[in-house]
Amino acid sequence: MWESSESPTLTQLTEALRQLPPTEELGTSVPSVAGMLRRMQDQGLVDVGGDKRIRLTDHGQREGESIAQRHRLAEWMVVRLLGMDLHEAHIEAHQLEHGMSEAMVAKLRERLGNPSHSPFGWPIPGSGAAGSTPGAVTLDSAVAGARYVVDRVPEENTELLRFLDASRLVPGQRMTLLEAMPYLGVMQVETEVDTFSIGYDVARQIVVRPADTA
Repeated sequence: MWESSESPTLTQLTEALRQLPPTEELGTSVPSVAGMLRRMQDQGLVDVGGDKRIRLTDHGQREGESIAQRHRLAEWMVVRLLGMDLHEAHIEAHQLEHGMSEAMVAKLRERLGNPSHSPFGWPIPGSGAAGSTPGAVTLDSAVAGARYVVDRVPEENTELLRFLDASRLVPGQRMTLLEAMPYLGVMQVETEVDTFSIGYDVARQIVVRPADTA
């Protein structure tokens, strides 16, 4: 959420945590999340402002980047080295990230060729990658008739990922926005393998860049 420039409230954070795999074994009721936040405050990881919004401290940001680095390298490991499908990578990486030592992280990064972004397009901390690509926009803001390259897709929704992967609407792939129909709440998209409609709620979660800058 911090990478998306969001400073969530307790309620917003609780809703976000409910998207994580059950294997994370995190409580997702408001009281359990509130208790977790109190412990994180005691550890100096977060601050809760007078506006009730939760923000990472410098210490929390460093710890969060370390976890994100392990998670995103683990996603590449299961996709590139083990041949698992993209929609499986996020869940598997949650299992793997907790058991990765610094030595393993360094060796894995080397074996993978020092990737700058995860398979879903999120920058890997420590790679030097920028948080966003110049000219990139969310798909709901794209221009009808223009060609784009997919930069980033959401990783939490397994069924949505399965659809996006099968339709090749994933990072690095070219697509054309054929028609935008905000009055119907849908957009018509063409990829290398299919033509289909997606809702604006999904389009807002997909980041694309103009194809001529790829």
